[in-house]
Amino acid sequence: MTRRIVVKLGTSVLTGGTATLDRARMVELARQCAALFHQGNDIILCTSGAILAGRERLGAPKLPDTVTTKQMLAAVGQSRLMLEWERFFEIYGIHVGQILLTRADVEDRRRFLNAQDTLRALLEQRIVPVINENDAVATAEIKVGDNDNLSALVAVLAEADLLILLTDQPGLFTADPRRNSDAQLIPEVESIDKTLREMAGGSVSGLGVGGMVTKLQAADVARRAGVDVVIASGHAPDVISRISHGESVGTRFPALETPLESRKR
Repeated sequence: MTRRIVVKLGTSVLTGGTATLDRARMVELARQCAALFHQGNDIILCTSGAILAGRERLGAPKLPDTVTTKQMLAAVGQSRLMLEWERFFEIYGIHVGQILLTRADVEDRRRFLNAQDTLRALLEQRIVPVINENDAVATAEIKVGDNDNLSALVAVLAEADLLILLTDQPGLFTADPRRNSDAQLIPEVESIDKTLREMAGGSVSGLGVGGMVTKLQAADVARRAGVDVVIASGHAPDVISRISHGESVGTRFPALETPLESRKR
């Protein structure tokens, strides 16, 4: 059975916790996506890392921590990041196409449908969409704010079957595993409630803006739209393929049996 799969890659996955892109890891992730692609599945990549790529490209300069600085770094890094993804997918004979989104693109009905048409056209031509937030121009009012929630909105746009959120943690735990050695991995979540949200900690690496809280938000949005969601470690062996084939990896959030009707999404 062919499926439409959205793979979200956090900054910590793309860098291994360093201040530079881990290109060997990126090639490996591209390889896993390519294997599913060549099996007939639709693959959509939602990638972080533009600001970091811009900082790396400029030689890691010391700059003020302002919105303007981040926008400048994103403007430099976005093309660099896209160039790397294009190179890595080309190894496997796959074309990629870039889409940059803001919240305004998915909150306005007409722009939502336009973005949906673009996605569909790319997928029909067997091109892998590579999606990021348009950090170079987005202001606080129109930013999605993190690529976890962006990937959930993309999963809704694409009417995806599966959203894979890859992070620096193996999944959702009963407590913060960095501070509590008794913390247990939760293999499946049927309901996202206040207690579960309180379990979620912040970003481990400090490189990205999303922690486990934003992943829960994303999972809730996607599953309400009929999309299965899995949170797992981006460094686990063959993680994308294993999840897509139904292996118990990370924490799974099954889609609601009665998803929201399209306009309500």
